[in-house]
Amino acid sequence: MRNSKVRQRIAAGKLKLRIRDLRNLGVKSEQVLADIGIYSADELRRQGAVRSFAELKRAGASPSLNMLWALAGALDPWPEGTHWREIARGDARLSLLLAVEDLEKAALARQGSEHAGRSVE
Repeated sequence: MRNSKVRQRIAAGKLKLRIRDLRNLGVKSEQVLADIGIYSADELRRQGAVRSFAELKRAGASPSLNMLWALAGALDPWPEGTHWREIARGDARLSLLLAVEDLEKAALARQGSEHAGRSVE
């Protein structure tokens, strides 16, 4: 993927990457992400690693943290990616974990306010 011609074709929209074409991700990851409505590398990129991981957890897929590292590595730098082990050992690890925690807290708060609103009616 480090080939400049490939990057140019991707940028020009002439080459569509599948999820399995991204670093760290394969057919199984592609299938699991399809279960939550992410079918292409572009959709995954728009959704982001943290939101995708949180959505997998919410859907009951019980992904390991290695999936979070793999997703983050697949998307940064785009489209070459970084090996998931570098993400797991690097500085981004803590910020990813905190971002997932924040997203989950926000989702719980929304659920709580929705339930509170229903009980009043």
